[in-house]
Amino acid sequence: MRKMTKGEMTKERIYTSAKELFYNQGYNATTIQQIADHSDTTLGSMTYHFATKDTFIAKIFDDYLDSIHELLNQKLIGYKPINAFEKHFYLTMVWYHYLLSDPRVNHFYYEISQNDSLYPFLHGKMGEIYHNFVSDYNLRIRPIEFDALLIADFGARRELTRAFCETRIKMPVEDFSILIITNTARCLGIPQKSIYRVSYEALLFFRENDFSEIKLLI
Repeated sequence: MRKMTKGEMTKERIYTSAKELFYNQGYNATTIQQIADHSDTTLGSMTYHFATKDTFIAKIFDDYLDSIHELLNQKLIGYKPINAFEKHFYLTMVWYHYLLSDPRVNHFYYEISQNDSLYPFLHGKMGEIYHNFVSDYNLRIRPIEFDALLIADFGARRELTRAFCETRIKMPVEDFSILIITNTARCLGIPQKSIYRVSYEALLFFRENDFSEIKLLI
């Protein structure tokens, strides 16, 4: 394994410190200066690697998504072949479980959903993933319609998540995860029978496998 440079070690220390502070204090209460102090770096060094607090968000969620993909791929070895929608359904079960089950992570996620810090990251990722759904099911969606559906889907996810975090929606996290992804599937026109089948299989898969090593913050 390649040895990290001094700059890379500094960046990693800052990143780790930010996640610890976000977990313990929340996103809004954490300042750039606090992250610099906690990581024992100067403010100049801090902002060289992460210009603003929002700069951390894309990396935190990119790492989170990558860790879910990696572990999910390991657990799918020897499993039956699945398409992009099925795999995303399985991933969504893990994604929301570790975002919403821990009260501190839940609070952090709620705060960034309030100020739309996550929007640029999710918008790009969801577009790539949903194009695969269209291909898998031969869905007839014009490009202009696809872009509109992507915006509508993100808006629905954001508002549903806020309502869940505010306890205006009261249901188990597993059920909420299924609600989120089935709503997406219906908007895109994926056949109802496929949605029911995949939701049942995804729930069983999630319950039968251990994903506890997945962490968003700490």
